[in-house]
Amino acid sequence: MGSWVHTSGVRLLHTADWHLGHTLRGHTRHAEHAHFLRWLVRTVVERGVDALLLAGDVFDASNPPPPAWRLWFQFLGELKRARPGLQVVVIAGNHDSAARLEAPRDLLASFDVRVVGSIARAADGRLATDDLLVPLRGATGAEAALCVAIPFLRSSDVMALAPPTDTAEADPLIDGMRALHQELFAAARARRRPGQALLALAHGYLVGGATSELSERKVLGGNQHALPIDLFPDDCAYVALGHLHRPQPLGGRDHVRYSGSPIPLSMPEREHAHHVVFADLDGERLRKVWSLRVPRLVPLWRIPERGALEPDAALAALAALPERGDGDDELRPLLEVAVCLPQPSPAIGERIAQAAAGKDVRLVRVDVQRTGDGGVLQAGGGEDLTALQPEQVFVRRYRRDHDGEVPPALLAAFRQLLDEVEHGAPR
Repeated sequence: MGSWVHTSGVRLLHTADWHLGHTLRGHTRHAEHAHFLRWLVRTVVERGVDALLLAGDVFDASNPPPPAWRLWFQFLGELKRARPGLQVVVIAGNHDSAARLEAPRDLLASFDVRVVGSIARAADGRLATDDLLVPLRGATGAEAALCVAIPFLRSSDVMALAPPTDTAEADPLIDGMRALHQELFAAARARRRPGQALLALAHGYLVGGATSELSERKVLGGNQHALPIDLFPDDCAYVALGHLHRPQPLGGRDHVRYSGSPIPLSMPEREHAHHVVFADLDGERLRKVWSLRVPRLVPLWRIPERGALEPDAALAALAALPERGDGDDELRPLLEVAVCLPQPSPAIGERIAQAAAGKDVRLVRVDVQRTGDGGVLQAGGGEDLTALQPEQVFVRRYRRDHDGEVPPALLAAFRQLLDEVEHGAPR
Protein backbone atom coordinates (compact mmCIF):
# COMPACT_ATOMS: atom_id res chain seq x y z
CA MET A 1 0.00 0.00 0.00
CA GLY A 2 1.26 3.47 -0.83
CA SER A 3 1.77 6.45 1.45
CA TRP A 4 -0.61 9.40 1.82
CA VAL A 5 1.71 11.65 3.88
CA HIS A 6 0.72 15.32 3.68
CA THR A 7 3.14 18.26 3.83
CA SER A 8 1.14 21.08 5.42
CA GLY A 9 -1.56 21.73 8.00
CA VAL A 10 -2.70 19.10 10.49
CA ARG A 11 -4.13 15.65 9.85
CA LEU A 12 -6.27 14.26 12.66
CA LEU A 13 -7.51 10.72 13.08
CA HIS A 14 -10.68 10.56 15.18
CA THR A 15 -11.78 7.30 16.80
CA ALA A 16 -13.81 6.32 19.86
CA ASP A 17 -15.71 3.63 21.73
CA TRP A 18 -13.16 0.85 21.57
CA HIS A 19 -14.57 -0.91 24.65
CA LEU A 20 -11.44 -2.99 25.20
CA GLY A 21 -12.32 -6.01 27.34
CA HIS A 22 -15.79 -6.29 25.82
CA THR A 23 -17.52 -9.65 25.67
CA LEU A 24 -20.67 -10.49 23.72
CA ARG A 25 -22.72 -12.87 25.84
CA GLY A 26 -19.55 -14.37 27.26
CA HIS A 27 -17.65 -14.49 23.96
CA THR A 28 -14.38 -12.54 24.06
CA ARG A 29 -13.64 -9.83 21.47
CA HIS A 30 -9.90 -9.78 22.24
CA ALA A 31 -8.78 -11.02 18.82
CA GLU A 32 -10.97 -8.45 17.06
CA HIS A 33 -9.62 -5.60 19.15
CA ALA A 34 -6.02 -6.73 18.63
CA HIS A 35 -6.66 -6.90 14.87
CA PHE A 36 -8.11 -3.38 14.87
CA LEU A 37 -5.23 -1.90 16.85
CA ARG A 38 -2.62 -3.44 14.53
CA TRP A 39 -4.53 -2.03 11.58
CA LEU A 40 -4.75 1.37 13.28
CA VAL A 41 -0.98 1.58 13.79
CA ARG A 42 -0.42 0.84 10.10
CA THR A 43 -3.07 3.35 9.08
CA VAL A 44 -1.59 6.13 11.22
CA VAL A 45 1.79 5.62 9.53
CA GLU A 46 0.53 5.16 5.98
CA ARG A 47 -1.83 8.14 6.13
CA GLY A 48 0.65 10.52 7.74
CA VAL A 49 -1.49 11.29 10.80
CA ASP A 50 -0.25 14.09 13.09
CA ALA A 51 -2.63 13.60 16.02
CA LEU A 52 -4.87 10.75 17.18
CA LEU A 53 -8.02 11.83 19.04
CA LEU A 54 -9.68 9.09 21.12
CA ALA A 55 -13.11 10.28 22.26
CA GLY A 56 -13.75 8.05 25.27
CA ASP A 57 -14.83 4.54 26.23
CA VAL A 58 -11.34 3.14 25.80
CA PHE A 59 -12.45 0.27 28.02
CA ASP A 60 -15.74 -1.55 28.37
CA ALA A 61 -15.76 -1.48 32.17
CA SER A 62 -14.47 0.78 34.91
CA ASN A 63 -12.18 -2.01 36.13
CA PRO A 64 -10.80 -3.54 32.92
CA PRO A 65 -9.35 -7.08 32.93
CA PRO A 66 -5.56 -7.46 32.56
CA PRO A 67 -5.70 -8.50 28.86
CA ALA A 68 -7.46 -5.23 28.04
CA TRP A 69 -4.78 -3.21 29.84
CA ARG A 70 -2.07 -5.14 27.97
CA LEU A 71 -3.71 -4.37 24.63
CA TRP A 72 -3.85 -0.68 25.52
CA PHE A 73 -0.22 -0.35 26.58
CA GLN A 74 1.09 -2.56 23.77
CA PHE A 75 -0.78 -0.43 21.26
CA LEU A 76 0.66 2.82 22.64
CA GLY A 77 4.17 1.34 22.57
CA GLU A 78 3.83 0.12 18.98
CA LEU A 79 2.35 3.47 17.95
CA LYS A 80 5.28 5.40 19.43
CA ARG A 81 7.81 3.15 17.71
CA ALA A 82 6.01 3.31 14.37
CA ARG A 83 5.37 7.09 14.33
CA PRO A 84 7.47 8.82 16.99
CA GLY A 85 6.13 12.33 16.33
CA LEU A 86 2.46 11.41 16.72
CA GLN A 87 0.44 13.10 19.45
CA VAL A 88 -2.39 11.21 21.17
CA VAL A 89 -5.22 12.85 23.12
CA VAL A 90 -7.52 10.56 25.13
CA ILE A 91 -10.60 11.44 27.18
CA ALA A 92 -12.60 9.26 29.55
CA GLY A 93 -16.04 8.05 28.45
CA ASN A 94 -18.98 6.91 30.55
CA HIS A 95 -17.66 3.33 30.61
CA ASP A 96 -14.16 4.36 31.75
CA SER A 97 -12.93 4.96 35.26
CA ALA A 98 -11.42 8.44 35.12
CA ALA A 99 -9.04 7.66 37.98
CA ARG A 100 -7.77 4.40 36.46
CA LEU A 101 -7.42 5.88 32.99
CA GLU A 102 -5.45 8.84 34.36
CA ALA A 103 -3.26 6.83 36.75
CA PRO A 104 -0.31 6.36 34.31
CA ARG A 105 -0.67 9.83 32.78
CA ASP A 106 2.81 11.03 33.81
CA LEU A 107 4.39 7.98 32.21
CA LEU A 108 2.26 8.28 29.09
CA ALA A 109 3.10 11.97 28.75
CA SER A 110 6.64 10.92 27.83
CA PHE A 111 5.07 9.09 24.86
CA ASP A 112 3.21 12.26 23.77
CA VAL A 113 -0.05 10.82 25.11
CA ARG A 114 -2.34 13.25 26.95
CA VAL A 115 -5.00 11.55 29.09
CA VAL A 116 -7.92 13.64 30.40
CA GLY A 117 -10.25 11.84 32.77
CA SER A 118 -11.77 14.61 34.87
CA ILE A 119 -12.30 18.34 35.25
CA ALA A 120 -11.53 20.24 38.44
CA ARG A 121 -11.42 23.79 39.75
CA ALA A 122 -8.24 25.36 41.07
CA ALA A 123 -7.98 26.97 44.49
CA ASP A 124 -8.93 30.35 43.03
CA GLY A 125 -12.19 28.92 41.66
CA ARG A 126 -11.19 28.91 38.01
CA LEU A 127 -11.33 25.73 35.94
CA ALA A 128 -7.96 23.96 35.89
CA THR A 129 -7.54 24.16 32.13
CA ASP A 130 -3.84 23.30 31.76
CA ASP A 131 -4.66 19.63 31.16
CA LEU A 132 -7.82 20.33 29.15
CA LEU A 133 -6.30 22.59 26.48
CA VAL A 134 -3.92 20.57 24.31
CA PRO A 135 -1.80 22.23 21.60
CA LEU A 136 -1.26 20.02 18.56
CA ARG A 137 1.62 20.10 16.11
CA GLY A 138 1.15 20.04 12.36
CA ALA A 139 3.17 18.47 9.57
CA THR A 140 5.93 21.09 9.94
CA GLY A 141 6.29 20.52 13.71
CA ALA A 142 4.82 23.91 14.66
CA GLU A 143 1.77 24.22 16.92
CA ALA A 144 -1.11 24.42 14.47
CA ALA A 145 -4.23 23.63 16.52
CA LEU A 146 -5.60 23.81 20.06
CA CYS A 147 -7.82 20.96 21.26
CA VAL A 148 -10.36 21.43 24.07
CA ALA A 149 -10.53 17.97 25.68
CA ILE A 150 -13.79 17.45 27.61
CA PRO A 151 -14.16 14.07 29.34
CA PHE A 152 -17.55 12.54 30.12
CA LEU A 153 -19.20 14.26 33.07
CA ARG A 154 -21.85 12.60 35.20
CA SER A 155 -24.70 14.71 36.52
CA SER A 156 -23.04 14.97 39.93
CA ASP A 157 -19.83 16.24 38.27
CA VAL A 158 -21.72 18.91 36.37
CA MET A 159 -23.59 20.15 39.40
CA ALA A 160 -20.40 20.29 41.48
CA LEU A 161 -18.42 22.17 38.81
CA ALA A 162 -21.00 24.51 37.31
CA PRO A 163 -21.77 27.87 38.90
CA PRO A 164 -25.33 28.14 40.30
CA THR A 165 -27.99 29.43 37.93
CA ASP A 166 -30.81 31.83 38.68
CA THR A 167 -32.88 30.72 35.67
CA ALA A 168 -35.77 28.99 37.38
CA GLU A 169 -37.18 27.25 34.32
CA ALA A 170 -33.90 26.07 32.80
CA ASP A 171 -32.76 22.47 32.93
CA PRO A 172 -29.99 22.66 35.54
CA LEU A 173 -27.85 20.04 33.84
CA ILE A 174 -27.95 21.60 30.38
CA ASP A 175 -27.50 24.98 32.03
CA GLY A 176 -24.47 23.66 33.90
CA MET A 177 -22.95 22.05 30.82
CA ARG A 178 -23.45 25.26 28.86
CA ALA A 179 -21.70 27.30 31.56
CA LEU A 180 -18.77 24.86 31.67
CA HIS A 181 -18.39 24.84 27.88
CA GLN A 182 -18.51 28.63 27.72
CA GLU A 183 -15.80 28.86 30.40
CA LEU A 184 -13.62 26.27 28.67
CA PHE A 185 -13.87 27.82 25.21
CA ALA A 186 -13.25 31.30 26.60
CA ALA A 187 -10.02 29.98 28.15
CA ALA A 188 -9.13 28.32 24.84
CA ARG A 189 -9.62 31.53 22.87
CA ALA A 190 -7.44 33.41 25.35
CA ARG A 191 -4.63 30.88 24.84
CA ARG A 192 -5.09 30.23 21.13
CA ARG A 193 -2.63 31.85 18.77
CA PRO A 194 -3.54 33.49 15.46
CA GLY A 195 -3.79 30.92 12.68
CA GLN A 196 -4.41 27.97 15.03
CA ALA A 197 -7.48 25.81 14.48
CA LEU A 198 -9.82 25.35 17.45
CA LEU A 199 -10.90 21.74 18.08
CA ALA A 200 -13.12 19.95 20.58
CA LEU A 201 -12.98 16.37 21.86
CA ALA A 202 -15.98 15.20 23.89
CA HIS A 203 -18.06 12.18 24.95
CA GLY A 204 -21.83 12.24 25.32
CA TYR A 205 -25.23 11.95 23.71
CA LEU A 206 -26.12 14.95 21.56
CA VAL A 207 -29.42 15.98 20.03
CA GLY A 208 -29.97 14.31 16.68
CA GLY A 209 -27.62 11.36 17.21
CA ALA A 210 -28.79 7.96 15.94
CA THR A 211 -28.20 5.13 18.40
CA SER A 212 -27.54 1.49 17.50
CA GLU A 213 -30.66 0.08 19.18
CA LEU A 214 -29.46 -1.61 22.40
CA SER A 215 -25.78 -0.69 22.30
CA GLU A 216 -25.72 2.73 23.91
CA ARG A 217 -27.59 4.29 26.77
CA LYS A 218 -28.58 7.95 26.76
CA VAL A 219 -26.31 9.40 29.38
CA LEU A 220 -25.83 12.34 31.73
CA GLY A 221 -29.02 12.14 33.79
CA GLY A 222 -31.60 14.54 35.09
CA ASN A 223 -34.83 15.14 33.20
CA GLN A 224 -33.21 15.21 29.79
CA HIS A 225 -31.44 12.82 27.48
CA ALA A 226 -29.56 14.75 24.85
CA LEU A 227 -27.20 17.72 24.94
CA PRO A 228 -27.68 20.56 22.44
CA ILE A 229 -25.21 20.76 19.59
CA ASP A 230 -24.70 24.49 20.15
CA LEU A 231 -22.59 23.68 23.23
CA PHE A 232 -19.80 23.65 20.65
CA PRO A 233 -19.22 27.15 19.23
CA ASP A 234 -19.17 27.95 15.54
CA ASP A 235 -15.46 28.74 15.54
CA CYS A 236 -14.60 25.07 16.20
CA ALA A 237 -13.00 23.70 13.05
CA TYR A 238 -13.75 20.12 14.09
CA VAL A 239 -15.66 18.44 16.95
CA ALA A 240 -14.65 14.82 17.63
CA LEU A 241 -17.39 12.99 19.53
CA GLY A 242 -17.65 9.63 21.26
CA HIS A 243 -20.48 7.55 22.74
CA LEU A 244 -22.69 6.63 19.77
CA HIS A 245 -21.48 3.55 17.94
CA ARG A 246 -22.88 4.47 14.54
CA PRO A 247 -20.57 6.83 12.58
CA GLN A 248 -22.44 10.02 11.70
CA PRO A 249 -22.27 13.80 11.34
CA LEU A 250 -24.71 15.83 13.43
CA GLY A 251 -27.20 18.52 12.51
CA GLY A 252 -26.07 18.69 8.90
CA ARG A 253 -22.63 19.82 10.07
CA ASP A 254 -19.84 17.77 8.53
CA HIS A 255 -17.35 19.02 11.12
CA VAL A 256 -19.36 17.78 14.16
CA ARG A 257 -19.42 14.00 14.16
CA TYR A 258 -19.26 10.67 15.91
CA SER A 259 -16.60 8.33 14.58
CA GLY A 260 -18.53 5.29 15.83
CA SER A 261 -17.02 2.15 17.32
CA PRO A 262 -14.34 0.20 15.40
CA ILE A 263 -16.08 -3.17 15.84
CA PRO A 264 -19.78 -4.09 16.23
CA LEU A 265 -20.51 -4.31 19.94
CA SER A 266 -23.97 -5.84 19.59
CA MET A 267 -25.73 -7.95 16.99
CA PRO A 268 -27.75 -5.00 15.56
CA GLU A 269 -24.47 -3.16 14.93
CA ARG A 270 -23.44 -5.78 12.39
CA GLU A 271 -25.67 -3.95 9.92
CA HIS A 272 -23.65 -0.77 9.63
CA ALA A 273 -20.06 -0.13 8.62
CA HIS A 274 -17.41 0.89 11.17
CA HIS A 275 -14.95 3.66 10.44
CA VAL A 276 -12.22 5.92 11.67
CA VAL A 277 -12.52 9.55 10.59
CA PHE A 278 -9.82 11.88 9.25
CA ALA A 279 -9.95 15.65 9.45
CA ASP A 280 -7.47 17.70 7.43
CA LEU A 281 -6.94 21.23 8.71
CA ASP A 282 -5.42 24.17 6.88
CA GLY A 283 -4.72 27.05 9.24
CA GLU A 284 -7.88 27.82 11.22
CA ARG A 285 -10.24 26.08 8.83
CA LEU A 286 -11.24 22.51 8.06
CA ARG A 287 -10.14 21.55 4.58
CA LYS A 288 -11.61 18.05 4.32
CA VAL A 289 -13.29 15.30 6.34
CA TRP A 290 -13.04 11.73 5.15
CA SER A 291 -13.33 8.26 6.61
CA LEU A 292 -11.78 4.84 6.24
CA ARG A 293 -13.66 1.62 6.85
CA VAL A 294 -12.23 -0.67 9.53
CA PRO A 295 -11.79 -4.23 8.20
CA ARG A 296 -13.94 -6.72 10.11
CA LEU A 297 -12.15 -9.81 11.37
CA VAL A 298 -15.09 -11.85 12.69
CA PRO A 299 -18.46 -12.05 10.90
CA LEU A 300 -21.69 -11.54 12.87
CA TRP A 301 -24.55 -13.63 11.50
CA ARG A 302 -28.25 -13.81 12.19
CA ILE A 303 -30.62 -16.63 11.19
CA PRO A 304 -32.69 -15.33 9.50
CA GLU A 305 -31.27 -11.95 8.53
CA ARG A 306 -34.68 -10.37 9.24
CA GLY A 307 -37.68 -11.59 11.18
CA ALA A 308 -37.85 -15.05 12.74
CA LEU A 309 -38.23 -18.69 11.65
CA GLU A 310 -40.39 -21.53 12.86
CA PRO A 311 -38.33 -23.94 15.02
CA ASP A 312 -38.00 -26.63 12.32
CA ALA A 313 -36.84 -24.09 9.75
CA ALA A 314 -34.33 -22.61 12.19
CA LEU A 315 -32.93 -26.08 12.99
CA ALA A 316 -32.68 -26.85 9.27
CA ALA A 317 -30.75 -23.62 8.69
CA LEU A 318 -28.35 -24.56 11.47
CA ALA A 319 -27.89 -28.05 10.01
CA ALA A 320 -26.76 -26.46 6.73
CA LEU A 321 -23.90 -24.55 8.39
CA PRO A 322 -20.30 -25.80 7.97
CA GLU A 323 -19.00 -28.27 10.53
CA ARG A 324 -16.54 -27.04 13.14
CA GLY A 325 -12.90 -27.44 12.15
CA ASP A 326 -9.59 -26.91 13.92
CA GLY A 327 -9.43 -23.13 13.51
CA ASP A 328 -9.08 -20.49 16.21
CA ASP A 329 -12.29 -20.38 18.24
CA GLU A 330 -12.09 -16.58 18.57
CA LEU A 331 -12.29 -16.23 14.79
CA ARG A 332 -15.50 -18.23 14.37
CA PRO A 333 -18.57 -16.20 13.35
CA LEU A 334 -20.85 -14.98 16.13
CA LEU A 335 -24.42 -16.14 15.59
CA GLU A 336 -27.88 -15.11 16.72
CA VAL A 337 -30.89 -17.31 15.92
CA ALA A 338 -34.45 -15.90 15.93
CA VAL A 339 -37.36 -18.31 16.30
CA CYS A 340 -41.07 -17.58 16.49
CA LEU A 341 -43.40 -19.66 18.66
CA PRO A 342 -47.19 -19.74 18.95
CA GLN A 343 -46.82 -20.79 22.59
CA PRO A 344 -43.98 -21.11 25.12
CA SER A 345 -41.44 -23.87 24.49
CA PRO A 346 -38.88 -24.05 27.33
CA ALA A 347 -36.71 -26.52 25.42
CA ILE A 348 -36.24 -24.48 22.25
CA GLY A 349 -33.12 -22.70 23.49
CA GLU A 350 -31.44 -25.98 24.36
CA ARG A 351 -32.41 -27.51 20.99
CA ILE A 352 -30.90 -24.56 19.13
CA ALA A 353 -27.72 -24.70 21.25
CA GLN A 354 -27.31 -28.44 20.60
CA ALA A 355 -27.78 -27.95 16.86
CA ALA A 356 -25.15 -25.19 16.81
CA ALA A 357 -22.65 -27.02 19.03
CA GLY A 358 -20.85 -28.86 16.23
CA LYS A 359 -20.95 -26.01 13.74
CA ASP A 360 -18.26 -23.50 12.86
CA VAL A 361 -19.99 -20.69 14.78
CA ARG A 362 -20.31 -19.31 18.31
CA LEU A 363 -23.93 -19.04 19.37
CA VAL A 364 -24.50 -15.67 21.01
CA ARG A 365 -28.23 -15.66 21.61
CA VAL A 366 -31.54 -17.31 20.80
CA ASP A 367 -34.11 -14.59 20.16
CA VAL A 368 -37.48 -16.15 21.03
CA GLN A 369 -40.48 -14.25 19.67
CA ARG A 370 -44.11 -15.10 20.41
CA THR A 371 -46.56 -15.09 17.50
CA GLY A 372 -50.25 -14.42 17.49
CA ASP A 373 -52.81 -13.66 14.80
CA GLY A 374 -50.10 -13.92 12.17
CA GLY A 375 -47.78 -11.33 13.69
CA VAL A 376 -44.99 -11.07 16.21
CA LEU A 377 -45.98 -9.64 19.56
CA GLN A 378 -43.38 -6.98 20.25
CA ALA A 379 -43.72 -7.23 24.02
CA GLY A 380 -45.02 -10.77 24.43
CA GLY A 381 -44.40 -13.00 27.39
CA GLY A 382 -41.68 -14.85 25.49
CA GLU A 383 -39.46 -11.80 25.14
CA ASP A 384 -35.86 -12.23 26.24
CA LEU A 385 -35.35 -9.64 28.97
CA THR A 386 -31.57 -10.02 28.70
CA ALA A 387 -31.84 -8.21 25.37
CA LEU A 388 -33.15 -5.09 27.11
CA GLN A 389 -31.24 -2.30 28.80
CA PRO A 390 -31.86 -1.94 32.57
CA GLU A 391 -33.74 1.31 32.04
CA GLN A 392 -36.10 -0.39 29.58
CA VAL A 393 -36.90 -3.09 32.12
CA PHE A 394 -37.45 -0.49 34.84
CA VAL A 395 -39.79 1.60 32.66
CA ARG A 396 -41.82 -1.44 31.57
CA ARG A 397 -42.20 -2.69 35.13
CA TYR A 398 -43.30 0.75 36.33
CA ARG A 399 -45.89 1.02 33.54
CA ARG A 400 -47.22 -2.43 34.39
CA ASP A 401 -47.48 -1.80 38.12
CA HIS A 402 -48.61 1.83 38.10
CA ASP A 403 -50.40 2.20 34.74
CA GLY A 404 -48.52 5.33 33.77
CA GLU A 405 -45.18 6.88 32.85
CA VAL A 406 -42.23 7.05 35.26
CA PRO A 407 -42.06 10.47 36.97
CA PRO A 408 -39.01 12.44 35.74
CA ALA A 409 -37.51 12.73 39.24
CA LEU A 410 -37.73 8.97 39.79
CA LEU A 411 -36.23 8.22 36.38
CA ALA A 412 -33.38 10.66 37.09
CA ALA A 413 -32.67 8.90 40.40
CA PHE A 414 -32.70 5.52 38.65
CA ARG A 415 -30.19 6.70 36.03
CA GLN A 416 -27.85 8.10 38.67
CA LEU A 417 -28.03 4.85 40.64
CA LEU A 418 -27.39 2.83 37.48
CA ASP A 419 -24.32 4.95 36.66
CA GLU A 420 -22.93 4.29 40.15
CA VAL A 421 -23.59 0.55 39.93
CA GLU A 422 -22.19 0.13 36.41
CA HIS A 423 -19.27 2.53 36.50
CA GLY A 424 -18.43 3.12 40.15
CA ALA A 425 -19.30 5.85 42.59
CA PRO A 426 -19.24 9.44 41.34
CA ARG A 427 -15.74 10.87 41.12
